[in-house]
Amino acid sequence: MFLTTNLRFKPKINQDKKILKIISLGGFGTVTQNLFAYEYQDSILIVDCGIGFVEKRTKKTELITPDFNYLVQNRERIKGIVITHGHEDHMAGLPFLLPKIKSQTPIFASRLTAALIEEKLSEHGLTNKINVINSESHLALGPFTLDFIYVTHSIPDTFHIVIHTPVGVVYHGADFKFDWTPVMSRQSEVGKMALAGNQGVDLLLSDSLRSERAGYTLSEQMVEESFEREIKDCRGKFFVTTVSSNVSRWQQAINVASEHRRKVVIVGRSVEKVIKIAQEMGYLKIPKGIVISTKKAKFFRPEQLAFLISGAQAQSGSALEKVVHRQRNDVEIRPGDKVVFSTDYIPGNEMAVHGLIDKLSSLGADVSYSEISDDIHVSGHGAQADMALLISLTKARWLLPIGGAPRQMKQFALLAQRMGYPEEKIPLPARNQTIEMITGGQVRLGPKISLHPQFAV
Repeated sequence: MFLTTNLRFKPKINQDKKILKIISLGGFGTVTQNLFAYEYQDSILIVDCGIGFVEKRTKKTELITPDFNYLVQNRERIKGIVITHGHEDHMAGLPFLLPKIKSQTPIFASRLTAALIEEKLSEHGLTNKINVINSESHLALGPFTLDFIYVTHSIPDTFHIVIHTPVGVVYHGADFKFDWTPVMSRQSEVGKMALAGNQGVDLLLSDSLRSERAGYTLSEQMVEESFEREIKDCRGKFFVTTVSSNVSRWQQAINVASEHRRKVVIVGRSVEKVIKIAQEMGYLKIPKGIVISTKKAKFFRPEQLAFLISGAQAQSGSALEKVVHRQRNDVEIRPGDKVVFSTDYIPGNEMAVHGLIDKLSSLGADVSYSEISDDIHVSGHGAQADMALLISLTKARWLLPIGGAPRQMKQFALLAQRMGYPEEKIPLPARNQTIEMITGGQVRLGPKISLHPQFAV
């Protein structure tokens, strides 16, 4: 159960206390299963609802969700759910949460994110309506009012949220980087960030995943040059695998395949769905006639084919894992083929991915991955300079690193201290600790809670 320290039962709501509680139900210091609950008196606002991976001794992976118990106990108090973007560690927990709370809870997401969520829900027989928001949207959900700021990430239609509450203003800065030459969509709305800062931000929650890296994260455009290099010397079939929802990466792989006159074969249900949705909505540009089925692929020579395949995290049952274990008769890996892993490993999943790479190598494939080719993937997360820019634009009084492991939260804090922030203005909560904001925008560490991520069933 989800309980406050030293209490056995759900605490009684004190209507007189003006305290905003910020609760990470996936746990601070956890990279995946993002879920933040903003609680003020009798109202709860949910931001994101993702899943993560847990590694088992069998080297397989299992899906886990945040701890939903507190939300289930307080489901009548939930005013809405807002999703920042369409990556699974921010939205794929919804099919496991929604059946446990009131069905009329409103859900808000950007256009592409909403389409991806609806597809994900349909897989579980759910038909919840997703309300589409954009940069001009202004939401009033109980005591919370929300404004949205477009940011660049590795998937289009990603937003930061400015949350106005009765005790202060919170800037929720989930995954982002400053990409001035994005592959698709547009640049981050830095003017709106500065405007929010000028109007007053009390607390900035900032993505901290790449706080160990100096400088800015490179633009997504760099990856296409790397794909070009990799495909030029490929004698056989060319495979690219990445996070299924990384729309811009699929676009780059299609661009390179087209330039080299290779037909594109899409393998894996998750990739097929994302590409279909993104193409229908105009986010992906696919040359006519370039995509063929696995059945037609057998009529082409290996050097005429490029495969976009799911399974970059070695997920159990994924397309790439099935191909490696010869559980598919329509796709196979042979000597001369090349497999490019254009992705970061999800923390805790390295062993499973390395095992998959070992098997591909044993089959004779030429495998490119981050340890030997550090330019085949560009992170969607900002490095130190990106974070410093966001801090400077928002001019928040208090800072709270999110989305990173404890070591990365610490490096974010050290960066902020070099920028002039005193240590006491950068709380570093324990995994199961809450954050509280009181009248006047003052921030403090709150009580610890009992927190137990759950298997996604």
